[in-house]
Amino acid sequence: MERKAQAALEFLTTYAWAFIVILVTIGGLYYFGIFDFSRFVPQKCAFSSQFACIDFTITQNTISAKLVNTLGEDINITFADVSNDAAVPLTCVSPIKTPPSQPTHLVWSSGLSLDINFTSCSGGGLIEGERIDVRLRLVYYATSSPSKTPHSILGKISGQVLG
Repeated sequence: MERKAQAALEFLTTYAWAFIVILVTIGGLYYFGIFDFSRFVPQKCAFSSQFACIDFTITQNTISAKLVNTLGEDINITFADVSNDAAVPLTCVSPIKTPPSQPTHLVWSSGLSLDINFTSCSGGGLIEGERIDVRLRLVYYATSSPSKTPHSILGKISGQVLG
């Protein structure tokens, strides 16, 4: 009976050591970035059909997007901001200044492209070489609309932070 128990224990111990070696090897490969698949995920800029995203850039202190107005009418942008789900919130200076005393509106003609540049960005996981997802929100109204009803559009930029 003792021989059978010893053989079973040696069998299980050998496979346990092999299993531990495999786990350590996989852990080492993961630690050195072999299993980092984010470099294979495409960078993208997605908005609804009202705006076409032509290009974007994310650096450690700026976020820029080049959009085309495909609404079919001229609009005034009254507010623009960026955000993400990072533990430390993303804060940037908006290209649209909205103090109550001097609101700034950005007129955007139909069919034309517009560069929207957020500067002095901080927080939000803007680390060089890392991937980040950013939400860009625009609030606008049609210039031909007498009521100037505000509309909000949300887009998503997903890409790598450049140096």
